[in-house]
Amino acid sequence: MRASQTLARSTLDTLPMNIAVVDRDGTILFTNRAWREFAGVEDEEIRGVNYFETTDVEADEYAQAAVDGIKSVIAGEKELFTLEYPCHTPDQQQWFLMRVAPLPPEEAGSVVIAHIDITQRKLAELAAERRSAQLDAQRQDLEHLLSRIDGLVHSVLDDVMSADSRAEVERTICDRLETVDSYRVARIASFDIRRETLELTAGDDTAGTIPLDAADPVATAARRREIQTVTGQFEDTHAAIAGPESGSLAAVPLASGESLYGVLTVYADSSDVFDPRERAILGVIGQAASKAIDAIETSRILTADNVTELELLVTDEETFFVAVATELDCRLEYGGSVADHEETVMFFTVSTDDPSAVCAVAADHPEVTAVTHVSSSGDTSLFEFTVDDPPVVSLLADRGAETRDIVVEPGRAEVTATLSAETETRAVVEHVRDHYAETELLSVRERDEPPTTREAFLTSVEDNLTNRQLTALRKGYLGGFFEWPRDVAGDELAASMDITPSTFHQHLRAGERKLLAAVFDAR
Repeated sequence: MRASQTLARSTLDTLPMNIAVVDRDGTILFTNRAWREFAGVEDEEIRGVNYFETTDVEADEYAQAAVDGIKSVIAGEKELFTLEYPCHTPDQQQWFLMRVAPLPPEEAGSVVIAHIDITQRKLAELAAERRSAQLDAQRQDLEHLLSRIDGLVHSVLDDVMSADSRAEVERTICDRLETVDSYRVARIASFDIRRETLELTAGDDTAGTIPLDAADPVATAARRREIQTVTGQFEDTHAAIAGPESGSLAAVPLASGESLYGVLTVYADSSDVFDPRERAILGVIGQAASKAIDAIETSRILTADNVTELELLVTDEETFFVAVATELDCRLEYGGSVADHEETVMFFTVSTDDPSAVCAVAADHPEVTAVTHVSSSGDTSLFEFTVDDPPVVSLLADRGAETRDIVVEPGRAEVTATLSAETETRAVVEHVRDHYAETELLSVRERDEPPTTREAFLTSVEDNLTNRQLTALRKGYLGGFFEWPRDVAGDELAASMDITPSTFHQHLRAGERKLLAAVFDAR
């Protein structure tokens, strides 16, 4: 369960929106990375803070409206609350959309608050408004267009955020766009990484295949990751969908990070529909669809009843851990990663009797921005390697795979990863090979791995603890031994168990070690 929670939190950390969970009293229980970076605080500084008490409701009308809206959702008076508001700085104009929705009843009144950056849409609207002021003769038509665009973006964002599957996201986008008077048809071509083609999937039964290297606006949009527009008579696949009459089309890439999901293509009867303002709006819609699809694809592994386990062999010494093992003739074992703002800390245990040599070799590697020797036990030492982009691990994550283990010996690293059984194995391997050409696939195994329930996890932890260890942990936690400052001393807890303080601390340490092992070994 810990691994699933970690992946779920990591998924939320990738979203380009500020997300927080608060309880019935307004206490902040969780924030994602975007929220913390925007606020300029660390997780321990924001968690436990009361959202209502820290909001200056006298600052402006939006602050009071936001607090009232959140409370109305907590009280069950509203199923959804939304609010658009400006958040300008001296150097930049910004606008956000607040969206508040309740969590399931068992979450004791908790709600999730999302702040979505709508600056691009607002700037597009402002640009359109400035143009309308200059072109007074077209003012009425422009106001009508802005009203339509505002409603379109609102409806698309709301529907996309609540979609449960990729197919629903794609269908919703096409259905919504086809309600726009100036648009004729909307279709989505999904990217098939195995064939390197774009396959038309969303819309009616009209099918079409476009090679990625074709001289076609859809293929060009996919390759360049930029919106493409074409005016004139439609040919080939496009004529079969929209008819051969003269008109225009806009091809909008659906991509997130390094992942290309497809291209949204919108067809119009008129040749002057897709002006810069309209392209900006379609860009916002494309970004929303891309992020929603990315989150759905990445989180599929969380709910899978069975998974595929891959073993890869990486021999490229461009990866720092292979380079360290080769130069020092030592063995490294991966212990997980922790993301910190724009960098990631990777933990490795290294079999070495010279930790300083490991630091020196790693520090010279271009992938490593910092290295720290944490501790040593016998001939094994724990190190932290700070990197901008975790080699291999981030590539696997791009395709929804979770790195479980990396065992490194001179000249080679065996990487074990799991992914949803529905994910195309070849696509994952080829993505890694695009960066490390000599990568070999050692094995592929299918195995059942039903999600661990909270009850099962707790039972397994308690079964591994002795009665004395469990008692020491419970007394310490409930008595306030782990608070700062402490509410109770270890001597008092030892006396309550009729044991010496040293024995109490032995039980407590052993229990903590087993508890942490259950958490961190559950990757």
